[in-house]
Amino acid sequence: MRTDSPEQIAFVENLPLPAPGLVHAGRAFAGPLRPAMRGLSTATSDGQQSAYVAKGSLVSFVAGVAHAARADVLDALLFAQLGADARFDRERDFDRWHRFHMIIMDNVGWTVEARDCDPPALERFTIGELGLALLHANASGVERSLARSALAAAQRGMPPVFDESSHSAGAGCFHIGTCVQLGKRIETTLMCINFHTSLRVAHLMNQVFDRRTTKLGASIYRCSLDLSAHAPVAQRIRASLADNVAVFVHELAL
Repeated sequence: MRTDSPEQIAFVENLPLPAPGLVHAGRAFAGPLRPAMRGLSTATSDGQQSAYVAKGSLVSFVAGVAHAARADVLDALLFAQLGADARFDRERDFDRWHRFHMIIMDNVGWTVEARDCDPPALERFTIGELGLALLHANASGVERSLARSALAAAQRGMPPVFDESSHSAGAGCFHIGTCVQLGKRIETTLMCINFHTSLRVAHLMNQVFDRRTTKLGASIYRCSLDLSAHAPVAQRIRASLADNVAVFVHELAL
């Protein structure tokens, strides 16, 4: 079992993050978020399933996941994205961005196990269809049902910050995750998807992709976190994120 340490706290405190409010670090079109994108997510009760956007991640939680546990997951995913964004371009240098993102997850207390993953041979597909196909062999029935609800909600409407953070017109990198709580432990199935396409993508979740014009990559992980051991590091992550939580984390209506 992993235990947190002064080294993990020092890692959090010393990891550079982009300037607050920047959607994309180090890109020609980097800029502050528009005022309409700012806002705090609401606090769904522990007894309800829920879904959130955390920058370029869509994360859903089964009923019974404690509010504090949800916050720890969302903060960690946001922190890892921002830390990777500060060092690499997530579209132009995806491999190194993704590798560093997972290094950050490991260094803040997550146990990460890669799963076998081959993108399904879909000729035309939405991100929702792709995500459900990837989850089929890698998640429980409860997680798949939850993901179906979250992806349907995402098609009805996403906070603009997700599209601003997850892709440009012809390339993107984003996550879809499902989370369950087992006592003091969080188990997360996390998919990382990247693409390059000749299509002009505006609203990612409503885009229909064509296999002939899209280069697609996907990886899937089973990530676990000991909530009790993680508590001291979680506090440091939240302090490091500061106002970024209000900017980048938004709840979806399921």
